[in-house]
Formats: sequence, C-alpha cells, structure tokens
Amino acid sequence: MDILIDSGSYHCLNVGDVAMLQAAIERLRDLWPHASIAAVTNAPGTLARHCPGVRPVPLAGRVAFLSDRLLGRADPFLPHALRETLSGVERRMRRDWPLGLASFVAAKRALVCRPDYAAPRTYIAALLRADLVVATGAGVFTDAFADNAFGVLTTLELAQKRRIPTALMGHGLGPVGDATLKQRMAEVLPQVDLVGLREHSESARLLESLNVSSDRVVVTGDDAIEMANRCARPEPGGVIGVNIRVSGYAGVDRRAIDVIRPAVRRAAARLAAPLVPIPIAHHPDCHDGVAICELLTADVAEPMTPAELDTPLAAITEVSRCRVMVTGSYHAAVFALAQGIPAVAIAATPYYAQKFSGLAALFPSGCEIVALDQPDASRRLESAMCRAWTNAPRLRPHLLRAADAQIAQGRAAYRRLGVLAEASCAGAPALSEIRRYSASIPSGRESWTE
Repeated sequence: MDILIDSGSYHCLNVGDVAMLQAAIERLRDLWPHASIAAVTNAPGTLARHCPGVRPVPLAGRVAFLSDRLLGRADPFLPHALRETLSGVERRMRRDWPLGLASFVAAKRALVCRPDYAAPRTYIAALLRADLVVATGAGVFTDAFADNAFGVLTTLELAQKRRIPTALMGHGLGPVGDATLKQRMAEVLPQVDLVGLREHSESARLLESLNVSSDRVVVTGDDAIEMANRCARPEPGGVIGVNIRVSGYAGVDRRAIDVIRPAVRRAAARLAAPLVPIPIAHHPDCHDGVAICELLTADVAEPMTPAELDTPLAAITEVSRCRVMVTGSYHAAVFALAQGIPAVAIAATPYYAQKFSGLAALFPSGCEIVALDQPDASRRLESAMCRAWTNAPRLRPHLLRAADAQIAQGRAAYRRLGVLAEASCAGAPALSEIRRYSASIPSGRESWTE
C-alpha cells in the first residue's frame, strides 16, 4: 500500500496540525503496518522530526506544476485569444498528461539552474504511485487559506481522475464566501470517497450545499483527540492554561490583547491560580508564544518565558497540568477537552466562532465561547474562566466520555477507509463497499451529548 498525505499545512510549525498528521499516520499504519507513506511538505527536516519514516514530497513541485506556463515570461505578451487557447491546452495537459507536463516543467527549471528543478516530477510521481490519497485536517477549506485549499483540491482531483481513492479525515470546512473556492470545492468534494468531519453542524451543511452525498460523510471529532486523551491525569490540575492567537484570520490584534489581559489577570487573582502559557502555532509571523508573553508580562517586573512546547506531545503534556484552558487557538481547546479539562474559547472572527461552536457541540457544557465583539467582553471572559474553574471536577467525567465516543468514531472511520482502499486495490466498486460497511459504524451524535 502506497499512501500520499496532503495536510494543507506544510511548515509543521503548528502542533495542532502536526498532531492530526501524526494521528492519521498512526491509524493508517494500524491498517497497513508496511505501508509506504509520503506527505506533501516544504519542511522535509521538520517533517522527519515529527513523522519519522514518512517520505517528503516537495510542495514546490505542486506549486510549479500548477503555476508554470509553457512559454514562461513570454506568456503575458501574447494576444489575448492565443493566451486563452494556450491556457486551455495547459489545463488539459495537467489533467490528461500530468507526468509529461511535470517533466517538461522540470526540464525548463533545470535549464535555468533551479536547485529544485525535479520537484514537479517528484510530486506527480508520488501521486501517480499512490493507492490512496488522504487530506488530513488543517482547517484550510476556508477563505483565509484559499491558496492551500486550491492546492489540496488539485491533489485530490488528480487522484480521482486516475481512480485512486481519496479521503478527507478530521476536517472542519468553512466558512466559505469566495465564489471561486466554493465552485472548486463543488467540483472536487462530491467525488471524494470518504469525508471525516470534526464537527457536525456547519461543515455538514456546507457539504450538503456542494452536493456531497451524505453516505460518504461521517463525523468523528478531531483526529488529535485520541493522542491528547492518552495523557489525561486522574485528577484535575491546578493551573490555568493560556493561549492567544494574534493574526488576521483570528481577528485578534494588540488592542484585543488589552481587552483579554485584565480579564485573565483578574480571574487568576480570584482563583489564586498560576497562569501557564500553551503556544500552539510557532510560525515566525504568527507565534503564539510571543503573543502570550505580551499578554501575560506587560507591566510585570519578571518577564515570563514560555517553554517552547514545539511538539504535540509536549503541548499536550503541559495542558494536562491545567484545570482550565483559556484559548484563542482551536487545538489548545481540543487538547484540553480531550483530557476532561473545560475550555474558555476566545473568538473574534466567524472562522473561529464556527470552529469553537462545532467543538462545543461535541463536548457539551465543556467549551464556553466568549466573542470579543460582545459588550463588556473582558468581564464576560473573567466570569467564564471562574465558572469553568468551579465546574471542572463535575464536568470532567462527561468530557472524557465525549472524548471516548469521538475516538471510537475516528477509529471506525479509518476502518471504513481501509475497506474502501482494499476494495479499490482488488478492483471492487468502492462506493458500494463503503455503503455495505457503513452499517457497522455508529452514527451517534447522541453518544456525544449524554
């Protein structure tokens, strides 16, 4: 079995996305212990550190394959009609003759001494070799990450045209207002053989609007829940975990920090609880650790330096010390809830409001959302933190049961994926095999809300 993974997150600098990638690899290897697994990346060294034994497939190869024009820089100077004709030829070549086009692009790049000249051919060869193509969850099917979404959709479409089974696992979809992205999703996603969603409301409605058949869809929760759940401690911790995401797509800026900071400090003082930084994203231009330090240390005599926590296990282990998690990052909340720890989620955009709402529905009463545009948001945040602290022991067993139910759903979805891929390799009609097997998979939203 040869498997290609496209995570949509290529730096391996967000430990939430890395956790989902690691979870997918673990479950795929449970199905096929001797499988050859490759992943699209632009950080092969970091991928090797987090996912040993996984072959890197250069993201640059996909980018060049999709963007390189046959006539290169001369293309803009062609008459409009000729340029449109040439664009049509290029689209057909990408669809019908991908290896030939990739070889042509590689040869062009070699002529100008590009060190990564072979990347387009490497990308296409990995895709054509695959028996299964899986897109693991990274929250990219939304306007803020449209470029990544277009790339993932292309990978899926190229596989589909060669009758290679495709799957989305652990995904949250939307919101999508970009008409071009929505149209592209409508072209590709109905042909995906199995879609595993991490929430059952907005993502499912979006898929329905795109005419994705419901018998191809299962709600599993986040793939990283199982990894985090293994680290759950017997009793609640005694600290407050803190995360903040300062970025355009999160809608949090320095002014928002001035709203959040006093609430966090007042709650910590009322509860006599230490504050512990939990960074999730480690990108140079969006580093949670830097933002958390700004949140917690302004006007404080002794600066706080958060531990790097740059692996999923390190972040999850630090979360296990918490009694409450207050966070602007989705995966900090996932890591907490999976361990029976209530979360207070800070939302400032529809994207994050939707992500946290879906998570709250799967962990009833365990995730309270505070919108920063609400009146008196600072006081609301303080109150929510204090409620979560008080209710943590009572909520813990219910949250752990919800995590157990989602872990079972996730495992069942991967077993279903195994049947799909094996049926395809054996030449059986894949969709009929999925439908036959789906009767053995619980549908149970009800099991999450007990």
